Parts: sequence; structure tokens; C-alpha cells
Amino acid sequence: MTRLALIATFLTAACLAEPVPLVAAPDDPGDGPGPLPIRSDPLPPPAPQGVPESQEAAAALAAGDNASLILFLARHPADPAAPRVRAALAGRRTPVSPAAATAVAGGEGAVIAAFDAARLSGTDRAWTDFMTRYSTHPLAAEAARWQGR
Repeated sequence: MTRLALIATFLTAACLAEPVPLVAAPDDPGDGPGPLPIRSDPLPPPAPQGVPESQEAAAALAAGDNASLILFLARHPADPAAPRVRAALAGRRTPVSPAAATAVAGGEGAVIAAFDAARLSGTDRAWTDFMTRYSTHPLAAEAARWQGR
């Protein structure tokens, strides 16, 4: 059985299974627990559905703001358009505001703003501090690339 068929089988089985309440809430009137919250590790927001990377790169370049360009690099560091995005970002000297970064990247706004601050500083210390603080984030590898310039 291929991996794809195995994954499809598991997903089908999970969708067809009867929902089982795991834990009753302390203030539950007897109707059963409400939906349980879903937790995931923070990642860059997904690309808009149906938008290929080339269109996403064009949109980031057209937007012309640091947050859009950095978010593209976090999502697609090896994309053929990444060198153009890096060049556009390198030419920008105005820092992204945390509010603008949050408007573009949601919960990743602080990471985007920190990356931009390190980029504008350009010092080894700034890059090292960024990579230490956000070592598991996809932008840590991008920071190493910029540090090696």
C-alpha cells in the first residue's frame, strides 16, 4: 500500500468514526463537552489556496512592503523567484512596523519584524541573536543566508 493510500485510509476512518467525548466540562449541564480546542505549532500562515508560488512572489513584489517579502522568503526560500525577492528586500531601508508585520503575517508579525530589524542592522550580532531566539522558525535558515552575504 502506498503512503498516499495509507493516509487516505486513515483519514477516511477518522472521518467516519463516531465522535467520542473525551472529558466533560466541570460546568457541563449534561449535554456533553463542547468542541475541544485544536493546538498547533506556530508556522507562517499558509499561502492563499490556489495561488501558485510565482503569483505569490509577484504579489509580494507588487505590495512592496518588507513584511510581504519576508513572509514569501519564509514560505518559499528555494523558489526560483526568491533571489528577486531577496534583491527587492535588500534595497529597502525603511523598517517594517510591528503593526504592519502583524497585518500581513498575523501571529508571525513579531518574527517578521525581528528579522527585518536584524537585516537592517546587518551585524553578525543581530543575526546571531535572531537565529538564537527563533532557532526553530523557517526564517532562521534565511537569516543564516543573509548573515553569510
